[in-house]
Amino acid sequence: MSFMFSFQSPVEAFFGFGSIEKIKEIMRPYKSIGVVSGRTSLETMGMKAFLESELADKSLHFFQEVEENPSINTIIRGGTFMRKARCEAIIAVGGGSPLDAAKSIAVFATNNDSFYELLAKKDMPNKPLPVLAVPTTCGTGSEMNAYSIITDVEKTDKINFSKPCMFPKWAVLDPGLLKTLNEKTLLATVFDAFTHSMEGLVSLRANPFSDMCAMTSLELILATLSAAEDLKDDRVLANFMYASSLAGVVILHTGTTLLHSLGYYLTNNKKIHHGTANAMLIPCFMEMLQENDVVKSGVIPSLFEKHGFDLSFWLERLGADSLSSVLTMDEKRIMAEYAIAKPNMKSTPFEADADYVVKKLI
Repeated sequence: MSFMFSFQSPVEAFFGFGSIEKIKEIMRPYKSIGVVSGRTSLETMGMKAFLESELADKSLHFFQEVEENPSINTIIRGGTFMRKARCEAIIAVGGGSPLDAAKSIAVFATNNDSFYELLAKKDMPNKPLPVLAVPTTCGTGSEMNAYSIITDVEKTDKINFSKPCMFPKWAVLDPGLLKTLNEKTLLATVFDAFTHSMEGLVSLRANPFSDMCAMTSLELILATLSAAEDLKDDRVLANFMYASSLAGVVILHTGTTLLHSLGYYLTNNKKIHHGTANAMLIPCFMEMLQENDVVKSGVIPSLFEKHGFDLSFWLERLGADSLSSVLTMDEKRIMAEYAIAKPNMKSTPFEADADYVVKKLI
């Protein structure tokens, strides 16, 4: 090879149906444990009762206040909650929002500086609490990386609060936990994983290791969707969960690109689910890649053809609107200017100005 690169994946992950049984063993050394989740998901999935039964000899402290797109205030309150409860470890249960939130909450449980003060530091003054990530969706791959996407409500912006010490220590990847998802949420999270791998493949930061993970993830998602008769079939769910985790490893190494920063605008300002927003952007992003002669992007339509994958069919099944139906021309320009100013642009394999992006947002 003619260049140097590095790779890592320090999370100890346990995969398979029934792997939630590992939680008791993992948490054995700890007496006081914080649990981070959304407001209702623990009860809906039966996970609260499961944790209380499996960890009956522990002191459990439930922080069930994480909203979709968690805010800075939620992170600060969560950290204070864990500190007051003297928690020794955190179990994060849910989709990307609770998992991302838990990684930041673990930091603020042991550090007293403000959000932006800590954001400016290379690493944290004090080690965060250890986190066990238990994903219940198959999109973000948050359980496999140190990223924590937090919303600054006042600025209507998403901030990647990420430090080397913020990897979960463990992950439990039980595909059975996906069974309670409705179809639209399941598909939205699958498309989030797909865009992670697609963007990672073409990213300027890609390397042979990330490419290997990205290709496996893309193949698995496309082949599984194209062949699936029942999206809740065990094999289908296992494939989605594994592909999502691989995609989480991909973006750990490559970051995301322009597509993701455009998607952030749709989520921040139009309240569109992150995965659905990304899915809406796939056609125009693929067109940009083709127009800019991004060589590696040719793999993507080839995979579509190989697996007989009909993107428009799946976008319709997801309920993804066209960009023109949700954005005015003025909003498209604001969205384009916002997106190209985000750090994601540094990994994007072509240069673009707002005029060019606006023309593609059809």
